[in-house]
Amino acid sequence: MFHLVVVTALLVHLVASFTEPEPPYHDDLIGNARWMVKYSNVSILATHSYFLEGYPFSQNKAVADGEYNDTACLGIPYIYESPMATVYQDITNNPKVTFLYSAEFTHFCRKYGYDNDDPRCGKVMISGEIVKVTDEDELQWAAKGMFTRHPDTKSWPPYHKFAFYKLKKIENIFMLDFFGGATKHLDVESYLAYQPKWNKVEERRIF
Repeated sequence: MFHLVVVTALLVHLVASFTEPEPPYHDDLIGNARWMVKYSNVSILATHSYFLEGYPFSQNKAVADGEYNDTACLGIPYIYESPMATVYQDITNNPKVTFLYSAEFTHFCRKYGYDNDDPRCGKVMISGEIVKVTDEDELQWAAKGMFTRHPDTKSWPPYHKFAFYKLKKIENIFMLDFFGGATKHLDVESYLAYQPKWNKVEERRIF
């Protein structure tokens, strides 16, 4: 009986610690965008296809904006990629990409019963140029986030020459998190300078 209680308590703790805090209210567009980037473990990466000339190409990618249980974040997509990957060929040929994040990738939409296409199930599309991470301190940041969120990546074969890449030179941030039409383009400097407030949200305001 004791072992059952201990195991149950451990499971409850793990579930609790891996459920993200409530996002900001929908009128805090930048806050919601940063929240989705912070608490999504996957993103859809759209590239210019190298092998299908003239066509876009997209893949779901493991991403990390810091550790999941730590509020520290930058709002910048980081991925871990090998030169053997199709995505690598695309970004080497043309580094202009778009990362799509959605609240559907978190617990939020399911919790409130929002369909993926419901505007309240927010989404943010961040466009810019992707570059290889070379700064040592930044590499540590990227590795800590990726390897804690996606533990398998830490043991991927070294001969595949995986490296970290990030979105840089952000040109546009397109945001939708409520009714009224998808016409919300965020100021990049304000987005990057945003200080997280989501731990201060005590209850969800739907309207």
